[in-house]
Amino acid sequence: MFVSQLFRSTVAAAMMLAAVPAFADFIVNTDSDADDGSDGVCSLREAIIAVNTQANYHECTSVNTGESAVSFAIPPGAGETHVIALNSALPAISHFINIDATGQNGATCTPIPNLRVQISNPSGLAIDGLTFDFGSDFSSVSGLAVSGFSSTQKAGLLIASNDVAVSCMISGTNASATSAAPNYYGIYINGQSASIGVASSTAWLPNLISGNSKTNIYVDAGGADTVISGNYIGVDASGVTPLPSTFGIYANGVAGLQIGNPGGDGPVEHRRNIIGISSVASTTSVDVEFVNSIDNVLAGNYIGVAGDGQTAIPIGSGIAVVVFKGTRTLIGCDGNTAADNCRNLISNGSGIAIQNFEGSDSTAVVSNFIGVAADGTTAFPGNVNTIGIDMLGADTLVARNYITTGNSGIGIRLGPNSLDVTPVFLNQTTAGSQGATLDSSDNCVQGNAIGGVLVNDASNPTVASTDFVSNWWGAADGPAPNGSGNAASSNVNYAPFLTAPSIFCGLNPDHIFANGFE
Repeated sequence: MFVSQLFRSTVAAAMMLAAVPAFADFIVNTDSDADDGSDGVCSLREAIIAVNTQANYHECTSVNTGESAVSFAIPPGAGETHVIALNSALPAISHFINIDATGQNGATCTPIPNLRVQISNPSGLAIDGLTFDFGSDFSSVSGLAVSGFSSTQKAGLLIASNDVAVSCMISGTNASATSAAPNYYGIYINGQSASIGVASSTAWLPNLISGNSKTNIYVDAGGADTVISGNYIGVDASGVTPLPSTFGIYANGVAGLQIGNPGGDGPVEHRRNIIGISSVASTTSVDVEFVNSIDNVLAGNYIGVAGDGQTAIPIGSGIAVVVFKGTRTLIGCDGNTAADNCRNLISNGSGIAIQNFEGSDSTAVVSNFIGVAADGTTAFPGNVNTIGIDMLGADTLVARNYITTGNSGIGIRLGPNSLDVTPVFLNQTTAGSQGATLDSSDNCVQGNAIGGVLVNDASNPTVASTDFVSNWWGAADGPAPNGSGNAASSNVNYAPFLTAPSIFCGLNPDHIFANGFE
């Protein structure tokens, strides 16, 4: 079953507060990377050692013993960006720590981070930037830009512990997010329940993770129950111009990952991710990819769409969302949240909006705007290569979406694949154990010049007949060839069809599920 992911339980929070001392900062007051007991200043390297050892170290001192907070006051501080150029790997953080550079003079977090402390790797060392290792559960970091850790498999920020919170960070660009300064991975997560940019009712501190050479955010199998929301991923400080990467968010073998936080606190615009990357040379970029993952949710995000909900991010010919060998992936709404909060806006540009790939099963695509802006009427431009949903996996629930390619391409394409899986729409005629009848219906499939739902059966195995009933095809007399709406292949059973657009294709709340998707 799909269940909304909770990012920090009150029990866990209470345990955290009981386990750590009150904050009284070690103050970093130099951009030197030195470990020197006679230079009169406290470097970031020395501050991490002080926290790890829970003792004063060199000039990093505090009035209380056992401190865990690190703040920054690097002079002169009048808006200058201070670059901490590493000479070797920083010590891995092995104790609870709170690193906060948002107080450095001139740093701002909203609407897009513009920071004043940057950790760099000028010698191209094969090291990670900042590492949260075992023992650093419930730590947090804010206000740092991390760049230049571009050796293969290295990350600007590596999270191996649990319940780490990351906010107001930049990884993969300069400190003002105007140009790329790539890491290999922007953030690599292999610890449970990370919180990446998650807003509260009173605070929104988004991260900007962009321009990294391989992946902006990589969530490995250990990153179960991570929440990624309220961030800018793949774009520069304008929020519109994409920076080259191969992947925006890549989830590998993960359970319970939540991208977007439609049921969280604060304004909805603080809970969505803005995701839009462009392809690097000779590659096709993917904004979000789930691989061998289970029970993951992608909800309430703008993918290939800027924060105004109306401007397409020019992502080229890539793929917005891929589900590959995934199980129970929800893209959109689960029926417990108003559609305005949980629908994804996805601009498909010259590529594919959603690809449900081979080996995937029980994927649900519900209440999204695919190829259409937040106003529910403005179609984003496409071309003959544009596809709304490319179905190659097993049964897929496609319900209450608006799917258009700007009068250009194909709304939904069903294709054969090498695993001998016949892709068909999920249409149950009886209620599930929770009382929900799951039918691929109430979609608006319109504005697709080549076809609304086409079956590619040029090779074996061919796609069997499939039911796709009670949908709107752009015309009251139904789809072509019998009607004047978007075309449907002969082995798509589309009758009865809607003779007027479904209310669910617009801006109304929806309740496709009674108690979730089983």
